[in-house]
Amino acid sequence: MKKKVIIIGAGIAGLSAAVYAQRSGFDVTLIESHSIVGGNCTSWKRKGYLFEGAVHWLTGSSPAIAGFNQMWRETGALNDDVPIHLYNPFRAVEHDGQILYIYRDIEKTAEQLRKVSPKDIPMINRLVKDIRTASKLTVPLTDVKGVKMNNPQKMGLKTALSMMPVLPVMNKFGKMSVGEYKKQFEHPGIRQLLSVVPDDYNSIALFMTLATLNIGDGGYPEGGSIPMVQRMSKTFTDMGGKLLLNTRVDKVNIKDGRTTGVTLADGGTQLEADAVIVTQETVAALDMLFETPPKDAWLKELRDTARHAVCTFIGIGVRAELPDITIPEWELETPITYAGQSVSHISFNSYRRYAPEGGTALTAIFLTDTYDFWKKAKDSGRYEEEKQALADQVSRALCQKYPQCEGKIEVIDVATPLTYERYTGAYHGSWMGVMLPGDNMAKTYLGHCESVEGLFFAGHRLIPPGGLPTALQSGRTAAQLVCRQFDTVFQ
Repeated sequence: MKKKVIIIGAGIAGLSAAVYAQRSGFDVTLIESHSIVGGNCTSWKRKGYLFEGAVHWLTGSSPAIAGFNQMWRETGALNDDVPIHLYNPFRAVEHDGQILYIYRDIEKTAEQLRKVSPKDIPMINRLVKDIRTASKLTVPLTDVKGVKMNNPQKMGLKTALSMMPVLPVMNKFGKMSVGEYKKQFEHPGIRQLLSVVPDDYNSIALFMTLATLNIGDGGYPEGGSIPMVQRMSKTFTDMGGKLLLNTRVDKVNIKDGRTTGVTLADGGTQLEADAVIVTQETVAALDMLFETPPKDAWLKELRDTARHAVCTFIGIGVRAELPDITIPEWELETPITYAGQSVSHISFNSYRRYAPEGGTALTAIFLTDTYDFWKKAKDSGRYEEEKQALADQVSRALCQKYPQCEGKIEVIDVATPLTYERYTGAYHGSWMGVMLPGDNMAKTYLGHCESVEGLFFAGHRLIPPGGLPTALQSGRTAAQLVCRQFDTVFQ
């Protein structure tokens, strides 16, 4: 008889674990509280406008990053029939009437910047050299020690040697914030152009993004988030896997030191299982799914050190044709103020094909932790009022820059950290972690519970700072851990 595995959460990690475990011969039930799969990997429609909420570019969309590309294909997220768009330029900034671009080719970016700021040529040349070095980094696909494999993945000597020149670059920039790195450039437009991620983040995030683009990866799968997770879901169910939507788990059942299944939040229905993989955001899961949380030291460390990437997301549907994909970031005439903060620059992702004819769907993301502000607004009854105030400022800024939008905004949708918390169950409304200067870039967590037999974890928290590719990888790892426990060959 097949061993039964229950997986809690049908985000990227849950879908990955489900596909691999089902393919490896287990009887898998995937449980999702929402009406659709995807978790944070999602998009949504309002009045005919589609707002892409997750995939703006994808690591592993190209075979150039072989390990992740292999996993995306094995889980069904990508295949030969899915077009990958390599939008170029990747980013644009308007400064003093001049447009600066980040192109996928780092040398093309540098050629432009040298003309803009001759004083910065030494730093620009160094940037090119470091990006070229970082572009040599290979992300190998590795396996859990002791698991039986039908096709084992091993890091060969050639791969190991190719990574050696990258280590000094990683070490140097791993100790520096993005803000500290940007200060080395004199030209303010260049500093703004390099604001790919927030200033307090580890500068490795900036360099690896630019390196990913430079090797031809970081593409956008046609259709974005929803079609991608639907392909993963279909891969799972076509193999006979069971998917339960609109179903919430109340608790993981534990008896005599081992998991026996789960209890649903429908009045007490119990589902038996030989193993449970928890892919709900780990910090929240520890609070919500256990009468007594597991005592493992690694889980305590994860909880104590978790940082939260939190954002406020604004989607705008306007009956006007604006530039598609690359709208240059610009300095606002009047800064946007909310949550005690001031936003002086704004940028949008822009999609005409996600809008009714003659329209454009726009999305903007403010990457600051404003959870406490929104929580207080909710508790005091000012939540909708504060959302509207922010929406009014953003729409006003858009119309000042593009007067053709005046009177033609048909929908504006604000998703706060509380929105993310409500729909995904993520602690603090976070959808990723944050890696700061000096953090261990190789840090990973076990994924299996040593104090409770048959209990496993997956999700972006297991491989900081997180993101879709690491969630994907953690799901694969969890399936391998289950295979190892039951002496089963991982497929």
